[in-house]
Amino acid sequence: MDFRPPGPSPWRAAQAWAQLAVDRPEGAPLPPYEPVYDPEPPTDHLSFALGVALGRFGANGEGILADAPADALPHGILFLSEASDTDSLAHPAARPIVDAWATHGEAIDPDRSLKDYLRDKFFGDVHRPMYESRPIYFPLSSAKRSFVAYVSIHRWTADTLRALQAEHLTVARRDLEAELADLRVTRASADKKSARAADKRSSTVAAWLEELDAFIAAVAQCAERRPPRPDDKTPDTEVDARYAPDLDDGVMINAAALWPLLDPQWKDPKKWWKELASAAGKKDYDWSHLAARYFPARVDAKCKADPSLAVAHPPGSTTPPRRTSGGCGPGPRPHSPLDEHDKPASHPARAPFEPPRPDLFEELVTGGTRPPPPRARPGAAPMTTALPPPSPLPPPDADDEADA
Repeated sequence: MDFRPPGPSPWRAAQAWAQLAVDRPEGAPLPPYEPVYDPEPPTDHLSFALGVALGRFGANGEGILADAPADALPHGILFLSEASDTDSLAHPAARPIVDAWATHGEAIDPDRSLKDYLRDKFFGDVHRPMYESRPIYFPLSSAKRSFVAYVSIHRWTADTLRALQAEHLTVARRDLEAELADLRVTRASADKKSARAADKRSSTVAAWLEELDAFIAAVAQCAERRPPRPDDKTPDTEVDARYAPDLDDGVMINAAALWPLLDPQWKDPKKWWKELASAAGKKDYDWSHLAARYFPARVDAKCKADPSLAVAHPPGSTTPPRRTSGGCGPGPRPHSPLDEHDKPASHPARAPFEPPRPDLFEELVTGGTRPPPPRARPGAAPMTTALPPPSPLPPPDADDEADA
């Protein structure tokens, strides 16, 4: 089923009909189905508008977009600042959000502004439940949520956090510093009323600046090095590594390494990072690419002991630290040679494969430096490489036919 713009839905009636169909006596006919349409909640319209602004959904009913349109919010970031009216809501791409609130805001939350609702309530009340705790927009937030950036995971790249810093956080900090400088001048003026107002405003702006500085530091740490340890029991990462999400890892793993930025609104990633860093028992996520980035030696050792895990981490698939041999860790290395070349039991299986591809056969037997296969995680459908069809097996001889 493709997603389309919000509207009345027969889903509840369809579920009820399906349950009746399952529970009917054996041999009884299917009950008649008559759809009953429930009106959509007003928050659906705000959620859809956010998806349009971030480039996830088409504005005219196109459904999910493979590529964000040129007029979507840059880098898939909606930045919200309590301290300014010149954040992303002022961008032309955010017009659908503003329009949706103008129509449905009173029904959604009559006591809050659009910006306040998005900063404080939207993620916890709407988005996270809608996506069953696997949200597609991450709410990177400062400690008191004065600064919040919704980032679409489908547009996230290794440079997204740098774009957030350069195009939003640094600009917001510069503006706050400029305002503080102006307020100092006003506080020193002879107009006592203006001086008192400036003094009060200075306290607010200074608090915003302090909160923003802490947020900038946390973003820089997660972007360029590693997330901090949540507690003394959680192991530190083996290496520093830039944050580089991989959709194959899933929402949980990608969110875990951003736990300090998500914690003001979403507590689960902190727990997930503890589990990923500890890799104990059933909470072992070393199949993920993100685990290999931060714990390459640990993952490499496990790959040597567990060939099924090595499928998820082929040679050269991780970056830090650089290695040249051994296991499944970073760095290119030759493939291991096949050891069945002189074993008679392997001859029947090898016979149809060798003639059409002697070059590949020789490389597999002797070991070579072919590029690694596409990455896959355990349990995923196998990825195959198309090869020419094998030569037909020779017909059975007369004795074999007689035996048959």
